[in-house]
This record gives sequence, structure tokens and C-alpha cells, in this order.
Amino acid sequence: MATCYPCFISPVSNQRDDEYGGSLENRLRFPIRVFEAMRAVWPASKPMSVRISATDWMGEQGVTPQEAVAIAHAFAQSGADIIDVSAGQTTINAKPVYGRMFQTPLSDRIRHEAGLKTMAVGNIYEPDHVNSILMAGRADLVCLGRPHLSDPYWTLNAAAELSDNQQYWPLPYLAGKAQLIRLREKEKNLRV
Repeated sequence: MATCYPCFISPVSNQRDDEYGGSLENRLRFPIRVFEAMRAVWPASKPMSVRISATDWMGEQGVTPQEAVAIAHAFAQSGADIIDVSAGQTTINAKPVYGRMFQTPLSDRIRHEAGLKTMAVGNIYEPDHVNSILMAGRADLVCLGRPHLSDPYWTLNAAAELSDNQQYWPLPYLAGKAQLIRLREKEKNLRV
């Protein structure tokens, strides 16, 4: 189960002047209350995550990576098991710096500075991206949205590319598994 509050936490989009606006503590007040209410009814044996925006891409005017560590820590203290580290999506004036795995450093920072489990997202689209993030300890999980939108079988194709025979395939697709793995191996041999 996940919850998401970036627009309420961001000083760019939260322009309130009451106890729910201004300081980070105030901006976190409502999202933390909601999260704690959800945590209270969600079974303790099941993990609960929260997605945060680790930067507004607005410099010091918005959420900064340093502030994101404090935001993640606040949710962890309230019972979050893992932090889904995203960025932006809080203002049309943002100046994001796109690139391959561009949000992974934000996950890495929260994971190491706050000592929390994290999920990395953001322009991760190759099996090698996933493996390098996990093996380098930059995140505990990697989430892929857009690759699965363009290819719902991305995971199965990636497993075949890596010659992973352990990947679960739905029973109706097993006839295609062996063929796909053979074709991927043939392609690899032609490249060498």
C-alpha cells in the first residue's frame, strides 16, 4: 500500500499560512496524520510505502534533496516501511534535469543518509539499469512504470535477455518462453 503527498509537502504548491503551511513541520502535519491513520488500520504484517518528491526542481524555493531526507525520515518514524523516491510533478515551473536513471541519486541519498529502505524510479528502462541500482545498493527496489506501459511483457523479455530461467511465466505463455530465450541467445551470439 502506498500513499502520495508531494503537492501538500512542497512549499511551491502549499501556500497555506495556517498550521498546515510554511515550515516543513507544518507542511508535513496533515500528510503524517493521514499516513498514521492509514498505518493504524493497515495490518502490521503488510508493508506500507509512501511516495515522496525528493526535489521540486526549483532550487531552494522548493523541496530540496536535503529536505527530502527529513521528509523520508518523518514518514519512517510514522511507520513507513519503504520510501518511493520520485521527483517533481509539483509545479509547471520546474526545471528537471532528465537523463538515464536521473532520480536514482535521490533514492541513494535517502537510503544512505536516513538509513531507510527506498524504491528508485525515473527513466529506468533496461535490465542493466535495474541490476546496477540494486547491486550498488542505491535502492532496495526498482519500480518501472513507463517500460511496462510500452511493453506489458517487459519483465519476461528482460528475463529472457538475461537468460533467467527462474522468472515466473503465466501458464498460457510457457510455450513462448523457450522460444524467446532461444531467440535472445541467438541474437547475443550474433553480436559477438
